[in-house]
Amino acid sequence: MNVALQPKLGSGAVASTSAAAGTAVSAAATPAGAAPATTASTGGAAQGAISATPAAALNAGTAATTSGAATAAAIKTAAVTTVASPSPSPSPSPAAAAAAAATTGSVIGYTEPTAAELGRMRKAAKVLDPELMEPVPETFEQGVKNPCWAAPDGSYRCLPYFYVTGMFHAGALSMEMKLKQHPDVLTDACTGCQFWGEEGKKMSFYLDHMKHAAQIIKAEPQTKVLMDSSPSTFAFYWAAAGKAHKGYAAAMQPCYKECLDRHYKEKITLASCMDAVCYNASLVGDKQRAKEAGIDWDSEAHNPLLVRAVYGARPPKMILLARDPIRRLYSAFMGYPHYYGKYGRNSTGFTEYVREQVGAFQNCTRKYGSRLCALMFEGLSAEQEKVYFHADQIFRGMYGLFLEIWYRFIPPQHWLVIKSEDFFTQPKPTLAKVVQFLGLSPANNTLLDKMVAAGNVNTYTTDKGPIEPEARRLLADLYRPYNSLLAKITGEPRFEEWNNQT
Repeated sequence: MNVALQPKLGSGAVASTSAAAGTAVSAAATPAGAAPATTASTGGAAQGAISATPAAALNAGTAATTSGAATAAAIKTAAVTTVASPSPSPSPSPAAAAAAAATTGSVIGYTEPTAAELGRMRKAAKVLDPELMEPVPETFEQGVKNPCWAAPDGSYRCLPYFYVTGMFHAGALSMEMKLKQHPDVLTDACTGCQFWGEEGKKMSFYLDHMKHAAQIIKAEPQTKVLMDSSPSTFAFYWAAAGKAHKGYAAAMQPCYKECLDRHYKEKITLASCMDAVCYNASLVGDKQRAKEAGIDWDSEAHNPLLVRAVYGARPPKMILLARDPIRRLYSAFMGYPHYYGKYGRNSTGFTEYVREQVGAFQNCTRKYGSRLCALMFEGLSAEQEKVYFHADQIFRGMYGLFLEIWYRFIPPQHWLVIKSEDFFTQPKPTLAKVVQFLGLSPANNTLLDKMVAAGNVNTYTTDKGPIEPEARRLLADLYRPYNSLLAKITGEPRFEEWNNQT
């Protein structure tokens, strides 16, 4: 969470998930002078700023004003617990209506957006995050494989042609190192800078730190392509979704300052003040921003819409490495010091961590439902905000939830979802499949062998003992519906094999 927007209500405020993500990014992937993701990641800011939202606020689109003066007045009375009936929201587009149906569990078919629909997405993105869209044209240079353009200042700019979207502790960083060996694939200073997962990263910064690769593409436009291998791209839980929720942050800032002032002057607790007013008002502000953008807040106000708006008619290729979410979580726990330092670097400590984090998620779902808790956890109330690291690692394993939303904006044929276990045990045929999917120059055996040999294999659990039965049972119950959804929407039944655990 962003300490500038919210107080440290508990240990959960120490860092956002992006902090953990940043530790896995090599120094070479971080631009000179640019700080990697840290404990006060801007990604957690807008997310962490989206705090408690009573059920009444979930249906409020415009009823409560979020101006600083009105918010301050509401705080002084500390009486905002419900929100008046909203004005009607704009009728959702056909795509939004289909997306809304998907939230009930049905799987929708992808329909390529028309030019008008792409224009609507661009217009919406300009409202949600104006700076994101400012440097990017509506169309890219013809005859260039990678999306590039000549900027008004004479510079040559390029966006990534493809993303290794995730996941941490699932082989994403290993995949990056192997793909870098292919002569067609280019990297640059921002190849791993977690652009989409961190709200504070600007598009101008992103493009500036890929200018060297852009010059190579300009010289070899038919073959060279740029890779972004930031593993925080895929899972847009609250700490990684700030770009789509600036309306929330804009409403939270003045409210938090007023609550902080009351905390010092009147000795009321910060959490009670924010629960009474700020979380409701901020959610309403976010829904109002979505209404101004002409989109449905629930089904469309997500990072995938922004990605598609930026790319328009030329969506990027996307690679996801999905590992058994229980094994992925165990690896993350044993790999990040802030987890094992608190609970102990052993299977018993892991069980304690799982018991606490899954319990916190279950408590949240009883109030708000599983989907909202997975997408907005620490943005729902002070109770969730104080959970250690906001249960972010738990959410990273809910692949089906996030992919279903991604599929509404980036066509399924532009996705290659790889079972990490296949990549670990059969790297050569897996890499051959990736090369073909990306449309790279064919890789012979010599090149494939070079790719396989590249990169270090990091293991964190080999000497830590097996996962204890209680932790495995809790996690198996938690992830079962998401594994099944992933299998269903990808048409790959093997993902359900992860459910065969006791």
